[in-house]
Parts: sequence; structure tokens; C-alpha cells
Amino acid sequence: MDRAFWLIQAAVREQEPLAAVRAEVHAEIKDGGKGMSERQRELTSWQQSDVVPPLLGVLCGIACIGLCRRMRFFSTAPRWLPIVPTIPSYMYGYQVPYHARETEYLIEMMREDRKFARRLRATFEANCNDPANSAILEELESGIDIE
Repeated sequence: MDRAFWLIQAAVREQEPLAAVRAEVHAEIKDGGKGMSERQRELTSWQQSDVVPPLLGVLCGIACIGLCRRMRFFSTAPRWLPIVPTIPSYMYGYQVPYHARETEYLIEMMREDRKFARRLRATFEANCNDPANSAILEELESGIDIE
């Protein structure tokens, strides 16, 4: 659970450098991914087929509908009205795990000691406001693998 909170915190605090790395990865994928290692291709395939964020978003939306019905909100309103509060519930339920998992993906893409990974890391460092206090750079330097 600590890892999930750390990833969310890193995604929020280091948005700009992660956005630059994301742009590099997307450009490489558009070019066919020739500079990627086999592991990076597997990570990209995993990221592109990740169903956890949409499922969590749907579950949060359904929970919101159930809560509204249980507490008798909108009992005299039209039947479609409980859907209105489910929109933010879905959005937060989707966005938080999406950005946490994307941060994990981008960290793993920078972890290898290959040309493309070094380029990603250099992009991250160039766009980082305070490299000395970057939690992601500290993670990469420590060499701890994500389980």
C-alpha cells in the first residue's frame, strides 16, 4: 500500500518531467519501437492493455449509485438523476489508478541501462525542477525493482 501512495505522490509532484518522458515514449512507439528492448516492449504491451483503471472507475461509479439509492437521495427525482454524481466518482476512480500505474510504467521504462532508457532518463532529468530532491531519480539510482 505504501508503494501505491508513493506512486500517486510521485505522479503529482513530478508531472512535467513525466509528461516529457511520456512524449518520448509515444514518439518511439509511433516510430515502431525499434529503439526499445524486449522488456520495454512487454511493458508497453502491458500498459496498453491495462484494464485496472477502467474497472476501478466503473466500480466507483456503481458504488456511488448504490450509495445514492441506499441513502434515498433523489428518491423523488427522475430515475436517471443518480447518474450525475457517478460521473466524478468514475473520473476519480479511473484517473488515480491510471496515473499511478503510468508512473510505474515510465519508471520501469527508464530503469534499464540501454540507449533508449538512458535517453528517457536524460529527458526526465532535463525537465526536473529539482533533481536533487526527485523521488523518482532516487528510486532509479537505488536500483530497487518494482515487484
